[in-house]
Amino acid sequence: MTACMAFGHRVGYLRRQNGLSQEELAERANLSREFISMVENSKTGLRVDSLVNIANSLGVSADDILVDCLEHSASTADSELHRLLLDCTETEEYILTQMAKALKAILSSWGI
Repeated sequence: MTACMAFGHRVGYLRRQNGLSQEELAERANLSREFISMVENSKTGLRVDSLVNIANSLGVSADDILVDCLEHSASTADSELHRLLLDCTETEEYILTQMAKALKAILSSWGI
């Protein structure tokens, strides 16, 4: 899959996760529905300002969208832990984050 295709698939996935139609995303991002369709189907690239508008409209970082497209990324956006946290309530996320911090401290104290 090319970087452009991965990007388009990620935009479509995140749009559906947010329960948005292409038209609703286009309206929020100040773009046309046709343009959103072309992005999702890898028929066009986009400018940085359009990427930022799409990311903001989906409530994600640009890195979350680009993670599948980058050969070198420090992002954890596609990690199992990140996907788990995306499906949590605010309270669940807080508890899991505190547990992860505690476990990380334990591992560090063991020299791992």
